[in-house]
Amino acid sequence: MAGAMAGAMAILALLAHAETNDERSIYKLPSTQPVIIDHCFYRDMRYFPTLPNLPTQQSTIGACQALCALEPECRYISWWGSGHCVLSGEGAYMVQDLYATAGPKHCTEVLASCRERPSARFPGMTPIASAQAWPSGWVPFPMECWPQAGRLLERCEKQQVLQSPGDGAFNCDNLVLTPVPLYETCHSHCGKQPLCSIYVENATGCFLGRSTAGFNCFSKSPRRPIRAGRLLHGEVRVLVDLRQSRVLGLTKVFKEEDLIGNPRSVGVEGCRASCYSSLNCRYWQYLLGQGCWLEEPGRNVLFPLTDGNVYRDFSIAIAGEYIQHFCPGLGWTPSEEWILVAQDTGCVNSSSVKDLGEAGILQCQKLAASEGCAGTIFGDGQRCFCMTSGLCERRHQANFQLYERKDLVEVSPVAENDAYLRKVPADVQGVHVEVALKGVSYDSVEASTSTQLELLRSQLAEAVAGATGARASTIWDDSGHTRKVDLKPGSFGEELRVEFNMERPRSSDELTRSLGSHELQESMRKAVYALSPESITGPVKATVSYGPEDVGHAPLWWLPAMLIGLCFVLMLTFVCILNAKGIRMEQTACDASVCENPLDGLCDSDPRGETYQYH
Repeated sequence: MAGAMAGAMAILALLAHAETNDERSIYKLPSTQPVIIDHCFYRDMRYFPTLPNLPTQQSTIGACQALCALEPECRYISWWGSGHCVLSGEGAYMVQDLYATAGPKHCTEVLASCRERPSARFPGMTPIASAQAWPSGWVPFPMECWPQAGRLLERCEKQQVLQSPGDGAFNCDNLVLTPVPLYETCHSHCGKQPLCSIYVENATGCFLGRSTAGFNCFSKSPRRPIRAGRLLHGEVRVLVDLRQSRVLGLTKVFKEEDLIGNPRSVGVEGCRASCYSSLNCRYWQYLLGQGCWLEEPGRNVLFPLTDGNVYRDFSIAIAGEYIQHFCPGLGWTPSEEWILVAQDTGCVNSSSVKDLGEAGILQCQKLAASEGCAGTIFGDGQRCFCMTSGLCERRHQANFQLYERKDLVEVSPVAENDAYLRKVPADVQGVHVEVALKGVSYDSVEASTSTQLELLRSQLAEAVAGATGARASTIWDDSGHTRKVDLKPGSFGEELRVEFNMERPRSSDELTRSLGSHELQESMRKAVYALSPESITGPVKATVSYGPEDVGHAPLWWLPAMLIGLCFVLMLTFVCILNAKGIRMEQTACDASVCENPLDGLCDSDPRGETYQYH
């Protein structure tokens, strides 16, 4: 009886542990993170500087927004409970101010900091400069896009296993032996805790990585896990590529000498998975010859990151990213939207086109999410098709509309004195474009023969023409040769810069999307790979910048006219020389001014009616 009673008490204790073991309660967010209201406004914050107008009295923050909407220069608002409403323009940034609330000109479905990416000016020299590199003037806090209850993290239903025992990355030093509640497994118990990055189950018990990615996970150990996995809670957005840069404040989590295999593949992927699985990690880097470094609790990277905490041209940093964790489907998602990219245009690629049946465009978009489509749909409002893989080869198709799924990412505001523009200007007919292809070695490309390089320059021009809908003849290099681009070394080691000028064939917004499209990036990658496969050193990513066309490098339209004029002068000179050598003519006048058709180089008849006779 006593034994049965003891067993019952043990079961009740386990059940009680399972009910009260809310692991999220021990993970509190920074007290400095402002409260966000309606995925739009920041409490106790304001924008600075302000537009040169006095504060007005507006009874609600919505009325303050309505006032901003009437001002063309207004981009952000600051509102106090007393009714004060202040407006700010482009380039403003958020600062702390008790009792104030800051927000944008218009609220959107997704919080700005969960869909923006910083410009190339991030990180800046100062915290203010770093903030101004973001379109909203605000550097997002680490967990700003994660669902919260008060200041506690919520569980995200979306999870996936990034690494399995076969990867040999589960001999971590700092995992915690954890009792598993009744009716739970080591895997499910870890999945319920947002900051649990890794679970390892062996003969001793269940070990979890709480608030850490784990240290020395590739080290040798006689203990072999029965079950193990590294979990990704939610999803990840890559904000900045950190190759060739070293971020200070990171922690070394495993050594290269412990790896089995190529560090450029095994080491890089293991490092990426380690950071992706830890909600505390925003920065990760793999340093060739050293190992994996990432952000760990207790030794965090300075917030906000500034240029003083980054070493540039750090060649052994062969991979790395600045990332943002988010949970999709909870209003904080950097969701995607379908953007109309072409009218009366369908796709041609029978092996990749899928017929989704009769459906309007809106229904077609919903079907595409569940039919394994690759982000491209087209239809005529009655029937729907999508691309399941590969690129869309476009062709004219009456009444068909072509849509591509794009990230909701704002274009950074640009000052007038910026060297390169983030968006194609609307008031110019020609633009200078630079495409930086990261993951492509310029030295390997340059080692090709001159004939191969000329072919590549032409193929890249054709790729631009195909992606933008422009004629290849309206694309020229800095020397004025049409159907050509210039190839130059990039700012970093593994980077090829493609430069060209082009006429603006369509609206600025459409051209901006075309030049930044995956289609152009993939076409350029294929052209480079066909010429020099060894030049592809990693994932190819294209960064596009724009500026006004250099009028001094316009196409050489004057050259044909000059050649025609030169030929005319030479022919007249030749005829006159023949005449001077004794070729008899009854009329020897060879003055072009008295010829009816001087362009043919011969004097046919005199305007006075006299005919020239040749002997």
